[in-house]
Amino acid sequence: MLVGVKSRRKLWNSVASYYDAIWEVADYSPILDSIIEEANVDSNMQVLDVATGTGIVGLETAKKVGWQGSALCVDYSKPMLKIALGKAKSSTLRNVEFILADTHNLPFIANCFDAVTCCWGFSFFSDPSKVADEMKRVSKFESKVAVVEWEKPPVKFWLDLRKKAGIRDFEELELVSILQTVGFRNIYTRKIQTSHRKSDVSQESIKKSQLYVLAITGLKEEDGAWFFKRLSDEYRKLPIEKRHWLPILYVGKK
Repeated sequence: MLVGVKSRRKLWNSVASYYDAIWEVADYSPILDSIIEEANVDSNMQVLDVATGTGIVGLETAKKVGWQGSALCVDYSKPMLKIALGKAKSSTLRNVEFILADTHNLPFIANCFDAVTCCWGFSFFSDPSKVADEMKRVSKFESKVAVVEWEKPPVKFWLDLRKKAGIRDFEELELVSILQTVGFRNIYTRKIQTSHRKSDVSQESIKKSQLYVLAITGLKEEDGAWFFKRLSDEYRKLPIEKRHWLPILYVGKK
């Protein structure tokens, strides 16, 4: 099922105010560390973050490249970018810019970025191959692209709901193939070990993160009770070794 750009934008606009809660509830710092490290982000670089949302990856990139470098962050949701801009203004960062644009048609000349990153965007792109091709076009020769996506959920009930909502959960080799087809080379992947629940997380953050999960799955707040119980019950039916759901890092070179 393909979801149109307008419908998808409406979704992200609606969840912008509580999107950051998923990062507050879980310890996803290994994701940020992996993206920065594997994309070889370093001082003085010009880095593009695609589908930046509230700027979590983009702001981390800006810290890494320093004042002589820059981080350009693209998203098509104004409310998301407004939150990202607010974070930047409240920090000491002056080398980050947030741009309203469609990731399928990036507003940049070819061969201008030293690295390109994208976290949890490909599952929601209407044309993942077009976005991958655009990421390659704007990358400099020998620069790296670092993409993070979740592995396929181990619970069919949840997988089916996500598919119905227009979320594309990739087989690992499927996304590798997309990156290879547009011309990225030397592609490799690795799973990132994360913690889905911090020890000191607030109930307010948990509630907001649950609202986010429900929204992107096409459900309403009143569906929360049965959904999370069903999800928990389905997980318990799985063998212990399969009760995981990890992000996968995809890295390639132009």
